[in-house]
Amino acid sequence: MFPNIQSKQKLAFASFTASFVLFLSYLLLDDFLFGEEIRKELRAFVWIRLSVGLLFSVALGILTYYLLNLSFKSLKSISQLLQNWTQDVYEDSGEIEREDELGELARHFRIALYQKKTKEESVSQESLNKKERELSDQIQKFFHKIRLHKIKNLDITVFPRSSDSGDADYANIIPTADGCFGVLAGFPNHGAIESSLKVRIEGMISLAQETTGLRGEDLLYKMDRALRSTPISYLSLTLFYLETRNGEAGILQFQKLPALIHKSGKTTALPISKQVFFDFRSTTRDVKKIQVRPGEYLVFLSDRLTELTSSAGVAPLLIQLQNWSSGREYKNSRELTLDFGRFLEMESGKKGLSKAAILTVGRVRD
Repeated sequence: MFPNIQSKQKLAFASFTASFVLFLSYLLLDDFLFGEEIRKELRAFVWIRLSVGLLFSVALGILTYYLLNLSFKSLKSISQLLQNWTQDVYEDSGEIEREDELGELARHFRIALYQKKTKEESVSQESLNKKERELSDQIQKFFHKIRLHKIKNLDITVFPRSSDSGDADYANIIPTADGCFGVLAGFPNHGAIESSLKVRIEGMISLAQETTGLRGEDLLYKMDRALRSTPISYLSLTLFYLETRNGEAGILQFQKLPALIHKSGKTTALPISKQVFFDFRSTTRDVKKIQVRPGEYLVFLSDRLTELTSSAGVAPLLIQLQNWSSGREYKNSRELTLDFGRFLEMESGKKGLSKAAILTVGRVRD
């Protein structure tokens, strides 16, 4: 009959009606309960008695409505929480539950719903991270298969030659008209985007490898311009070339770990780059030129090694490597690379070693 009337209003009206009906029933029955004289006196005050009964019933109805309204606030909060639970949403209504049994129930329900949502979000984020990592590893496994070509008078080793870990940096060396050109590229983070950008760099190297008659220095500048055409943030990058005839090497480096020169049982670090990440906005190219003599090995290390080893920073890691290789004579670049790899395996284990990248090139003779 009254569909818009709330339950608490119906209960308050029922309380008023019951109270007033009981009072009327008492007025009708008092004729049978009292004598004739008393009944006459009571009938003289019948309207007063009705007014008192009416006021009492109204007060009882209002009190019932007030008490029910307090309880219904907690019930409304529980109802909202149940609705959120079924719809997989969480919206804080901002209502403060009362300090009663229903309020305590609503608080426990709210905590349970919050914990459920937090757990679902955590599981969802973990699942998303796992899928992204799997995609990153699949991309890395698809393209990171290095095939080194023999270059006259040069001894070259790249580690790893293939990788199925999206963490690993990309490293490669290709022949040029006057020697070789090399690249070492990686990111501090791993993911599908980072692996895709490494694929882009590998595509540039593949195209450059098909180009004949191009000098290493010219290829370095062309590769630098190509990389600047698309902004790539947080890219640790090393580009270098080496001429076999005169041993001239040019190094363009944007990373923490500097290039190393190993000769006669001694490893020396070249000057550290001023910029940690590739600055694609800058138009200047600070190419450091050095001479690589026969019997010397030019070594480039991934910045990942600073994370994998126990060394706290670049300088301690370089000191450890220098101490490790001190007094050791290597017959070729492969022996040097494997020995450096043994040092890294001792520091981080085989799993950590799969993320590292080592690129070594040396002159065999003039």
